[in-house]
Order: sequence, then C-alpha cells, then structure tokens
Amino acid sequence: MTGHNPWDTLCECLKAKPRRRVLTGLAATEPTETVHFTEVRTDESNTGTPIHAEYIHLHLPKLADAGYIVLDEQTYEISQGPRFAEIEPFLELVQRHGERLPDGWV
Repeated sequence: MTGHNPWDTLCECLKAKPRRRVLTGLAATEPTETVHFTEVRTDESNTGTPIHAEYIHLHLPKLADAGYIVLDEQTYEISQGPRFAEIEPFLELVQRHGERLPDGWV
C-alpha cells in the first residue's frame, strides 16, 4: 500500500469489518504488547477455520502492509505497527462515539 494517500490507505483498511475490529481491539493494548490476533478479534468464535483463514490470508496481511500492525506469520501474533500512531486518534474517536455510528460498524 505504499504510495497511497494516508487517508486512502486508512479507508481501504477500515472498509472491512474484520479489520476494523482488529484495529479497535489493538488500540486497547499497550504499544509494545504482542497478542494473538484472536485476542483482539471480537466478532466471531476463535475456532471457525474459514474465518480464521480469511484473517490470515487477507485481513492481517493488508493491515501489516499498511504498517498498522506487525504480524508474526509463524504464530499470528500481532502488535501495533510503525504507522499505528497515525490512526490511533481516529480509532479513539470511533470508540468514544461508537453509539453514534451505524449498527454493525464495529
């Protein structure tokens, strides 16, 4: 996603609900904390393999390419990436005003 406008990158990453949930969940962690992605994924059970594969092959790599997360491709542990601080104010707004967002946004 390099070369994109930062807003375009953010909007691309936020357009999928699974990615929104990973980012908002990761916002609640410490900047240096590493967690398994299922710990911040709050939308489904942790055992559904098709959904699990969707995260591993689509959602997590997209967030890593944007620099929002650091992804360990062996363990699927994630932490806040080098560009996470750029989107953190937006994520805080979303969390603070979540009741005003359309149903199902987060």
